[in-house]
Amino acid sequence: MRNSIAVTAAIALITSSILVSSSEAATKPVVNPIPITLPVKPVGAITFANIEEHISEVPAAAYKALQDVYSANAQPVISTNVLLGPNTKLPIELPATLKKIQKLWAGFRQPVSYNALVYNFTDKAWALKADAKVPVVVANGGTKGPASMSGVIDRCAQDNCGLANSGISDAKGSGYGQFQISEGQWDPNGWPSQGSVFGHEYTHSVQAAQFLGNTNVGKPVSQERAKYGLDNSPSGLFQGVLPCWMTEGMAQFNGPAVMAPTFDFYMKWRGSQAMAKEVPQFTDYSAKSLQNFYLSGTPPKCLPPAPVYEMGRTTGALAIEALAAIAGPQASMAVVTLMGRGQSYDQAFKTVYGITWAEEAPIIARVVAAEYAAKP
Repeated sequence: MRNSIAVTAAIALITSSILVSSSEAATKPVVNPIPITLPVKPVGAITFANIEEHISEVPAAAYKALQDVYSANAQPVISTNVLLGPNTKLPIELPATLKKIQKLWAGFRQPVSYNALVYNFTDKAWALKADAKVPVVVANGGTKGPASMSGVIDRCAQDNCGLANSGISDAKGSGYGQFQISEGQWDPNGWPSQGSVFGHEYTHSVQAAQFLGNTNVGKPVSQERAKYGLDNSPSGLFQGVLPCWMTEGMAQFNGPAVMAPTFDFYMKWRGSQAMAKEVPQFTDYSAKSLQNFYLSGTPPKCLPPAPVYEMGRTTGALAIEALAAIAGPQASMAVVTLMGRGQSYDQAFKTVYGITWAEEAPIIARVVAAEYAAKP
C-alpha cells in the first residue's frame, strides 16, 4: 500500500463515521453471527505451543488457511455500487474484486449495501458531485453532513492523490468507501495490484458491521471520545475499543492475502509492505519491545495522529498472520464480533482462542521479532 494511503486510511475512517440519532439505535442488542465454533481449534500443524518452532512456515500456513476458508465459503449477495470516475482506469474488474473480500467474510455480518467511489485527480470535481448523490450522504445532511467524503476528496492533490478509507456510515449498515487512484500506482508487484487496497478497506467496513445493533450506537458521545474524533456510529465504536494494531493488522493481512493469486505474489507484497514499511518513532523490533507494543496498543491513545498507529500495517499484520496460521482468518473477526456484543478485548480473545492475550502476546512478539531478525 502506498504511504499516502496507509497514513490516512484510519484517520478518514474516523472522520467518515457518523453519529446517528438515538431514534435509530437498536432497542436491544443484536447478536451478530459467528460462523465458526468457539474456542477455535488449530487449522493445521501450527499451534500456540509450537509456533516458535515453525516460524518459517507461518506465512504459507496463514495464506493456505485463508484460501481454504475463501474456497469453502458461499458467495454472499450484497448490494454493491461502484462509482468510477470517467477518466479513472483500473486494471481490475472492481465488482468481482469486491466479491472476493465479501466471500472471505461470508457468515459474519457485513454492510447491507456498499458504495465504492473511485477516482483520480482529473476526476476530483466529478467525485465531489458523485459523493453528494450517494444515498447515505443524501440521507444524513448531504455534503455538509458527517457521512460525506467531501473533506477527504478535497485533499486529493495533483502530486498526492492516494487516500483510501471505508466504514459503516449509519445504523442501517450502509457501507461507503472512497479510493483515490494516483498515476502509476498499479505496480504489478505493489500494494494496490489485484485489488488489495479494496480488500483492505472493505475489511474495515466488516469490522464496523460487527457493532451494528450495539446498544451504544447513537448514544451521546463522551468528551473523552470526542477529543479523539470518535463518535458512536458503528465505525466509531469499533475503533474506540479494538487494539489499533488489530484494526489495521486484520485489514492489512486479509485484504492482500485474499486478492493475491498465488503464494509467491503474497510473499512479494509481504516483503514490500509488511516487512519493509517503517515508522521513524519505532525502531526497536526486539521481542520485549514488540510485546509492549501488542499489550499497550489500546485506543484511544494509539489512534491517529499517534505515530504508533502505523505499526498496525506492519507488526500488526504479521501478528494477524501468525494468528491465522494457527486458527484461520475468521478467528480475529470473531473477536471483533464478541466485542460488538459487549465483551472486552481480553474477554473476547480468551473466548475465541482459549488463551488470554496476556499469555499469547509474548509468543507472538517472539515470532515477529524473529521474522524481523531474519529479514535480509
